[in-house]
Amino acid sequence: MAGSKRPIPEMKKQRAVRLAFILAATVVLAGAYFFHIRKDMTDFGVCYQGGKRIVQGETLYREADGHLQFKYSPAAALIFAPLTVLPYEAAKAVWYLLELASLAGILLFSYRMLPDAAKKATPVFVWTFLIELKFLARELELGQVNLLILFILTLMLYSLIKGKEARAGLLWGGSLFFKPYALVFLPYFLLKKKFRALLAGIVVSAAGALLPAILYGFKGNFAVLGEWPATLSKSTSGLLASYDNASLYGFLLKTFPALSKHTIGAVFLAVFLALAVVVLWMIRAGRTAPSIKNPEVLESAFLFILIPLFSPLGWNYNYLYSLLAAMLILSAWRHFPWAGQIILIINFISISTSLIEIWGKTLFHFYTQQALVVLNFLIVLVPLIYLRTKNTV
Repeated sequence: MAGSKRPIPEMKKQRAVRLAFILAATVVLAGAYFFHIRKDMTDFGVCYQGGKRIVQGETLYREADGHLQFKYSPAAALIFAPLTVLPYEAAKAVWYLLELASLAGILLFSYRMLPDAAKKATPVFVWTFLIELKFLARELELGQVNLLILFILTLMLYSLIKGKEARAGLLWGGSLFFKPYALVFLPYFLLKKKFRALLAGIVVSAAGALLPAILYGFKGNFAVLGEWPATLSKSTSGLLASYDNASLYGFLLKTFPALSKHTIGAVFLAVFLALAVVVLWMIRAGRTAPSIKNPEVLESAFLFILIPLFSPLGWNYNYLYSLLAAMLILSAWRHFPWAGQIILIINFISISTSLIEIWGKTLFHFYTQQALVVLNFLIVLVPLIYLRTKNTV
């Protein structure tokens, strides 16, 4: 009987530690919002304005807005519209809470998808958070939508491995309302023969395209839909070589200015095709390895990193899409040789500490201007490939 009572104090201690952690996190996050984040949230302001405009039946895409143009689909503006019933400051607070809820959901469902034998909650969460903190902080500061998109895509992946293919497709299609990032999964669904997911996603995307007709009418809706790609095409070209564009194309354009655009395009295409071949190999290897329970998890983690790499405009904070990859690598740490572990440690330290306060103005500006974060995440892809060769994930 004495032995059976021992776990009770230990359980109470664990609960007390969790409660203390939750309270500390609440204080830190609330303090960060009131003293810093709420003073910015520029990108949320664009979304809030888009929500107001669509409710009033106004056009969303205006060149006069300059860098702060609304660039999402009309359906996204419709999703933001309910927040416009609140004063702007209150809406910002609600959006901040929604972002934090999305982050919690990403961490929870990503952890659930890790291989059971590899789960060590505390170190995986702590180190993942530290690696991704720079990107997460900037995302929250701007009030961006990437956390929401990644949460939707994480739920999509979770539904897929649970056999809920139609639900996965609905989520996939819904994510396209905001940004076209999830199109990276279009060929993936075809290769994996996930036709129900593909069909459900197409239906949701089509419904999203038609839904704003409630406010615009069908003629007005088609006019606004035509303005959307026109706005994107006009605004994108001028930002490709901008200071903080951290896509692969931006890296090539800024790091090798002597190369012609045709040469840069050829190199970009060559890297794209090489990584596409890698994805094909990963899918085939996952099918033929009976020891791999859910091969889609590793494959999707790989595809998530391709989102900021191959988007024409991939900002530094977009690399928060690497969150699942970081969790997978950390949870499978023991599978890597010591030399690989050292390289990964150096790479992760480079990613997480690349701040002006740590590196200094000159080094930080060089790192950001040259988009060297691209090299960091090309390196992150390597351990994912290695894990597939070992049939561990």
